[in-house]
Amino acid sequence: MLAKLDPSIGIAAELVNLYGLLVQFLLREETTLVYYNPSGLDCSWNSHWPWNLTTHPQIVWQRSFPHSGLNDRFNRETMLLACLPEGPDGVAQLESLANNLNHLRTVRLLIEVVGSGQDLLASQLLSTCLRAGVMNVELYFRNYNHSLILYTYRAFPRFELVKRGIGKGVELFSNKLLNLQGHRLRVMPDLSPPNTFDYLDAKGEKQVAGFLWDFIATFANSINASLEVIRPNWRVIAVPESSFMLEYTAKGSIDVGLTTTFVSKRNILALNQYTYPVLISSWCTMLPVERPLPTAKLFERILCPALAVILPLIIVVGWLLLRHRRWLINLRMARIVPRLVVLLLMATCNAQLLSLLISPPYQERITSFDDMLDNELSILGMRTEFYNFEGTFRARYAGIFHLIDDPDELYDLRNHFNTSWAYTMPFTKWLVINTQQRFFSKPVFRLANDLCFCDFLPSSIVVAPHSIYWVSLKDFTLIAEQFGLIKHWIRKSYYDMVKAGRMSIKDYSQLVVLKPLGIGDLELVWRICGAATLLAVVIFLMELMFFYINVFLNNL
Repeated sequence: MLAKLDPSIGIAAELVNLYGLLVQFLLREETTLVYYNPSGLDCSWNSHWPWNLTTHPQIVWQRSFPHSGLNDRFNRETMLLACLPEGPDGVAQLESLANNLNHLRTVRLLIEVVGSGQDLLASQLLSTCLRAGVMNVELYFRNYNHSLILYTYRAFPRFELVKRGIGKGVELFSNKLLNLQGHRLRVMPDLSPPNTFDYLDAKGEKQVAGFLWDFIATFANSINASLEVIRPNWRVIAVPESSFMLEYTAKGSIDVGLTTTFVSKRNILALNQYTYPVLISSWCTMLPVERPLPTAKLFERILCPALAVILPLIIVVGWLLLRHRRWLINLRMARIVPRLVVLLLMATCNAQLLSLLISPPYQERITSFDDMLDNELSILGMRTEFYNFEGTFRARYAGIFHLIDDPDELYDLRNHFNTSWAYTMPFTKWLVINTQQRFFSKPVFRLANDLCFCDFLPSSIVVAPHSIYWVSLKDFTLIAEQFGLIKHWIRKSYYDMVKAGRMSIKDYSQLVVLKPLGIGDLELVWRICGAATLLAVVIFLMELMFFYINVFLNNL
């Protein structure tokens, strides 16, 4: 870049080396280069920016007052070269820059201060960067009488000024969040299982567990941080926990709020306080597993009605043909055909009946809300949740819901696997319940993915506005999801709740007891026998009536 500078100036070679280090970041990806010089100072790159450094888009920003639209113009692939004056004006311009780029905590910022190098001024400017959450920053003073010194800082465990020269092996924009040196992350659990819950350990001290706790504890361990639990103190009301945590993080009372929430139109203004989605969840229906058909219904599946009518007709027609064709009577093969048909029918029906008794089929599977309209099973749900559904859905399927106002009643029935109802079920709770069903002799409930109220719910946790941990949390979330750790922690939360005494390992399924056939099981047989007897009586009465009518007519 600075090839046109006077070679006699000693600092020129160091600047060339510095900007040579910058080029590797510019060539790595299509990065927009922004020149920030609100005072119009004579910076090292001031007269060379149009044709040097990069062929990517370049922006010259020469105003210090805030621009609300700048947040939308810049993305993460941005590098800033800032030229600032000495004194309070430089600090004010740096604060203005940080406020205009508050969503770009990871942007790379190279600051050139026009003036002599001073450690005190460097500490003041870099402290401003730390307070604003700008972590990837390098600073140097334009002073051609001395060697170029780069300033940066260590953020953890406390602010510390770092000075180094431009030499072999120097690293620009080092990641300050790789090692927090035991820095405390203030986290607030929502105490809502399976997200988080508290329990007493062997020493009688309160501890926190849950899948979100495992998530944040593993994250803290990966960056060598410690956790400080800030317990919630609000009263349990209908307002979600995330509303309180948004307020706590905005005030700076906590760093992370451990509760799962999804962004909606009501909280879109607080978008900068939500992390990258920790879990893509859903909200569906938990249905009782279909039960086997009762024994009385099995007899109806031996023969279909059409075949039951056709086979007797075949036998009758065959008998009539044999009766009226005298030449066939002497043929033995012809005589045994009706008997073979009857034997085949009896053997087939007997085999089909035994197969149905040994492995009975299940009731018809419910695959849609329309199927539930024709079914006696209803969905037990909260009245407040029901009115969040679309109006057309409520108008069409209101009959399949049984609404209550007490959530404890719903949780009690659902946690004790009461199969009298179906239940609305978040995906996270289903993973816990399905883990519990592993200890059953057979599953009691299934999650109906065809009966979902919302099948795409990106769930996030709450952080401070424009948190410096946002990118680190995002990278950790992607790695944890890729390795299946999120679902593993959710399933593990069941065992944690068992260990804490909040849940128990118990088989809520009903064992199938084999019983001999009873009178009630032969309901279809009694009906057929009754119908045949009634038909025989009717035919007999008709014959008697025909006989006596003839006798009566002959006596006239």
